Amino acid sequence: MNAKIESYINSLFLEIPRTKKAMELRDELMSNMDERYEDYLREGKNESQAYSLTVASMGDIDELIAEVMPDENFKKEAQHYRTRNARNIAIAVAMYILGGAVVVGSSIFDVDNIMIMSVVCLLVLAAIATAIIIYTNMSTPVAYKDFDSYELKEREFDSTPLGQVAKLVLSIYWSIVTIIYLAISFITFSWHITWIIWPIAGILSGIIHTIFQLRQAYDK
Repeated sequence: MNAKIESYINSLFLEIPRTKKAMELRDELMSNMDERYEDYLREGKNESQAYSLTVASMGDIDELIAEVMPDENFKKEAQHYRTRNARNIAIAVAMYILGGAVVVGSSIFDVDNIMIMSVVCLLVLAAIATAIIIYTNMSTPVAYKDFDSYELKEREFDSTPLGQVAKLVLSIYWSIVTIIYLAISFITFSWHITWIIWPIAGILSGIIHTIFQLRQAYDK
């Protein structure tokens, strides 16, 4: 397979969700172009001439590509996965928060066993929440991920009103996290434990941003 031809075809399908039909069309076009390219080489053309003639011989393939663009059924399936993913992420977020709340709540008791149990509880909840997120991501067909990414990219999320709201929310969020961290640390003097607030806060920040992106996708 000629690398230039492969790159050219891939560029045509760059913004198209990787559905079975789209991938079959891509492979078919790539195979046909590669055969024509080899034919031109056998006719005595050099590589540059063979490539140019091959691309020109394909003509306008916009109609073929239009046939594999997302239809209404595909969009309904995409909406199903969006809803499921948003629900799963919300559950995972709740579990992260619950784990953090358990650790923070246990810090008011100056009992080693309670602190140990709270940390174990946090780790268990974080493990389950992470497993939910990983499962959600892995079980979502790549075509629907492509479709969501394309829609979000087209709308330039960060420059939209909802994107601006997300930035404001996250700015306030990090201010609150800092205040909570300092307050708990100075009250309990458990600096060796309170550091865990930061990695948890970082995870939640990413999830919050994702939820805003999904919300924008729903509103489209």
